[in-house]
Amino acid sequence: MRLAVLLFAMPALAHADVGASAAIGAGAQGEATYGALDVTLTATWPGVRLGLGARGVWDDGTFRRADWSRPEDVVSIVRDLEASWGPLALAAGRLAPAHVGQLADGYRATLDDRWRTGVRAAATTDDLAVSTEVDDVLDPALLAGAVRWQFARPWAMHAAIASDPAHATALEAGVAHRSERDHARLDAGASIVAELGLGASAVAFTDAALEVDDVRYTLRADVRAGETASLFGPLYRIERTREVTGHLGLGAGLTVGASARAGWVELALRERPGLGGLAALGGGAPMGRYVQAGAWAAVSRTDAAGAAELRVAWAKRLFSAVQAARFYRLDTMPAPVWSLTAWFGATSD
Repeated sequence: MRLAVLLFAMPALAHADVGASAAIGAGAQGEATYGALDVTLTATWPGVRLGLGARGVWDDGTFRRADWSRPEDVVSIVRDLEASWGPLALAAGRLAPAHVGQLADGYRATLDDRWRTGVRAAATTDDLAVSTEVDDVLDPALLAGAVRWQFARPWAMHAAIASDPAHATALEAGVAHRSERDHARLDAGASIVAELGLGASAVAFTDAALEVDDVRYTLRADVRAGETASLFGPLYRIERTREVTGHLGLGAGLTVGASARAGWVELALRERPGLGGLAALGGGAPMGRYVQAGAWAAVSRTDAAGAAELRVAWAKRLFSAVQAARFYRLDTMPAPVWSLTAWFGATSD
């Protein structure tokens, strides 16, 4: 079936700028050896970029058939898709952390070594913005949608929903005031968040952005009071395996970030009633034409996950990379695993 998909794609690829790469990886995951072969194909058309890829993994020398045991696993070959048509935009593959209103706060789908294909779509006009997303088409833990309507400038109404089909659903409705200046924006507002079957809370929030000398600074902050479980955070895929209950109390969150051509960094801190503190840090930097690096980590009082990578192009079309990670196997109860892998590959780009 995967071969059939590639054959159907060949006519379209004939009219695109195409690149390909292949890499082999070797290392360890926990107490097992890890080996992998990864191949990718990228194609670019005006307004569209598509990346396809497949990875074969050997654990202790045994091929991991579970990654390709079902016909629908063919979806995971979509590594990267970006497209835009006027006010419409679409992205798929491994998505950036999700921020959906005051519901999904830095949510990440990937806390293991599986390839996950998510989908994110948006339509934006001067007065209306609608977005929707799925974190993983094959194993969704976040189905989300949001709408923002600027009904009377500078005032806007917004509503959002975030749902884990097997565990929980949260709803939000609120209003915000937007102030704008040259290279600056500030939203301040309030909303009600209801976590169905768990409780509800009142939220006051602010969202600001400032551009200075080609650097974009961002800040998001909120304070919430009521009975809430603070769902869909960076470690939710782990925390949802435990009993989820609402907790009466006062919570708060703060996220600050900066991005420029030289790289980006973001730090998030949150205090959650009944669940304690949570910190997340992410960043990346090209550091030059031949060297790139990136890292992400999240820590709570009971869990910690993270990953880092250093990639070096040490000759024309040849590269190597080192990846280190602490992730979780979720087959039964969450089990943390350390991973270290060295990659060597070649690319046509």
